[in-house]
Amino acid sequence: MTVSMPSSASVQRFAIPPGTRVLTTYPVALSPSLEAITELVPAPSGRKSDWQGRGSGPIVKRLKTLWRSWRLFKLAAGYSAVITTGDLEGLALGALFRLVGRRAPVHVMYDCLWYGGGRLRRAWMRFCLRGVDRCIVWASVEQERYAQAYGVDRKKFEFVPHHHTLKHYTWESGDDGYIFTGGHADRDFAPFFTAVRDLDLPCVLATNQARLLDGLSVPSHVRVVSVSPAEFRHLMARARIVVMPMRATLLHAGAQQSILNAMLMGKPVVLTDPEGGADYIETGKSGILAPYGDAEALRDSIRYLWDHPAEAKAMGSRAQEAASSLTVERCNSTMWKIALELVQAKRELARVRAADEGAAREGSSLRIGSL
Repeated sequence: MTVSMPSSASVQRFAIPPGTRVLTTYPVALSPSLEAITELVPAPSGRKSDWQGRGSGPIVKRLKTLWRSWRLFKLAAGYSAVITTGDLEGLALGALFRLVGRRAPVHVMYDCLWYGGGRLRRAWMRFCLRGVDRCIVWASVEQERYAQAYGVDRKKFEFVPHHHTLKHYTWESGDDGYIFTGGHADRDFAPFFTAVRDLDLPCVLATNQARLLDGLSVPSHVRVVSVSPAEFRHLMARARIVVMPMRATLLHAGAQQSILNAMLMGKPVVLTDPEGGADYIETGKSGILAPYGDAEALRDSIRYLWDHPAEAKAMGSRAQEAASSLTVERCNSTMWKIALELVQAKRELARVRAADEGAAREGSSLRIGSL
């Protein structure tokens, strides 16, 4: 089922609370009104210590990240909201905000790409997440998954459709008569190889991580290439069909960027993560959602699209229409709108509390005066 998004105009019309200042950790594309209230974390000044400047091991990298979290925490006091990614830097900041309590600014995290972990990891995540106001997820199914995995309120997670990333790339869509697949994060190429082995259709697999193919028998008609991001998008644009063989057994559902890029190019996409992909692909209309691990269903989906080019083309056109509005700017504006709504709600709550405390003090004074 395709999720409808608020129009860009409705996002931009949202009233920005007076005096609002937003601090963020990475530069993002925003509307002029949101850009005017947003500041990027400034680069640190002064002499760096040895561990900050030259270390590169995993422990040193974590120390650097935690140091950035502490620095961000100190800077955040002067802002209404802080927007970060969901990596260690953002999580550690959430832990620090939890210690501060209600005096902390609103904290929103995006790119929440988590995979569960053991008991200690989950306890750490639970502690950090309780200090975060909202976590933006790219698949609606992750709202319930993360809430259950980490033992926090489901309302803490909000689904915002991801975006395509073709704005700064040159590509020309066409049909050079092959099936395209590729990528690296959470891919499972074994079912894909099983599905296409007997089809004898030309395939191109683009990945920079050869380890994903370890122990697998690559069919002779599958050409494996290692390419740049621009070449990856070019190969995708010239394919007849795009297949995203995702692992659907993980806490995190991925590949939204690749899916939306292919859809914007007018490609029918076959995805092996029905739950994670249902927000973007309406199966049979703008693509096909094939059950994970079912090589026969995947083969039938590929065969159908190959044997019915008119239907595949129509499916690609519907996919392009569905993906066209999911721009980077729209995604970012929606996240900022969520942060601003939280700022407004927090101010309203503070006013109610102040009024209640004032009424309580006045009532106490009256009682004392009547003694």
